[in-house]
Amino acid sequence: MARKWKAVVIGAGGSQAQAMLRALARGGATQSWLAIDRAWRPETKDAAEAMGFVIQQMDALADPGQLDELLSHTDLVVNMAGPYYRTGTAILDRAIANRTNYLDISDDADVTIPMLTRNAAAEAAGISALIGMGSSPGTTNILIRAAVDKLGPADDVDIYWTVDLADMTNAAVRHFWHCFNLVDPDGSTHDVAGWDQLEFRDIDFPDPVGRQRLVRLAHPEPITVPRYLPVKRASNFGGLNPEEALITGWCLAHIADERRTKGKLTDAAVDLFLHYRDQRAGAARIGSGLVIDIHTNGNGLRFASGSDGGMDDSTGIPAAVGAILLMQGRIDRKGVFPPEIVSPKDFFSVLRDVSVGGGGLTLSTLANGMAGERMRIRDLLA
Repeated sequence: MARKWKAVVIGAGGSQAQAMLRALARGGATQSWLAIDRAWRPETKDAAEAMGFVIQQMDALADPGQLDELLSHTDLVVNMAGPYYRTGTAILDRAIANRTNYLDISDDADVTIPMLTRNAAAEAAGISALIGMGSSPGTTNILIRAAVDKLGPADDVDIYWTVDLADMTNAAVRHFWHCFNLVDPDGSTHDVAGWDQLEFRDIDFPDPVGRQRLVRLAHPEPITVPRYLPVKRASNFGGLNPEEALITGWCLAHIADERRTKGKLTDAAVDLFLHYRDQRAGAARIGSGLVIDIHTNGNGLRFASGSDGGMDDSTGIPAAVGAILLMQGRIDRKGVFPPEIVSPKDFFSVLRDVSVGGGGLTLSTLANGMAGERMRIRDLLA
């Protein structure tokens, strides 16, 4: 018997979830979708209803029985409620128990392996669970796959990103700090390191972003890329701009490290950081940037982008693409898996239908670590 809902979105009132809903509406995929949030703001509730989504206020995580009832009536659950090191396995386990397909935008490295260990249970339940289907991870993994599909095996993948301080929401701050807890390939986690123990790189991003200082951070791609693609090593370096925001962010992350303080200082530290952000509200915006090098000894391919846009669309739109591909049956693999298994050709095909356009992503050859001849991304998909 057909289930009542095609999909249920948990945490639908968040900024990145709202961007996903807008993308789904552009693609005409709103019918029989239920959007729930524990505390809707009037403006986001009105916007979601205007797009054609059914709205409900509910704390889906407060009552496991209520969550089971919800998932038993839907084909797909989209988990947009972080932090994923708290919600990821909790909702995934209930999705498996109710034979409901699953998607999230998890960017927490420490929960990646625990979620992947549910693969056999998800396979047995006959469901598809796509984790980390946002911008990074998400689009990054798919671009890397497109590159190695063209190049063949590569020794290294280096991912570099920077985010404008103005885009740091409460949830984004908590995730950024969590990334300072480095995660080993086997899943072991570490305390936030002291300043002298951090590993830095200075990276040139396309305009308008320019040169930015980054630090090695925990992210899912260094765990999943070598597991699912013919790549030996992957690294992730990220940061906030301007540089003083990176320094301030590390300082408070170090003071409030949840591994050491058991979360006792986190809320107060987040409030202090957001106060710092708001005090700089009139400062010039730098924007966000991404560089991905796929190479062996510095020779390979480079993706690069720079934008004055925010994180919401860049994360929410890929999630919409992943949801559409799951519902269309174009992702038919069963189990739990990261975005590396998504066909780049299918991804970009749906992306054209739901994107706002633009983005400014470029592709070039990489020779001795330097960008060379420009290429067309569509040539990778031929």
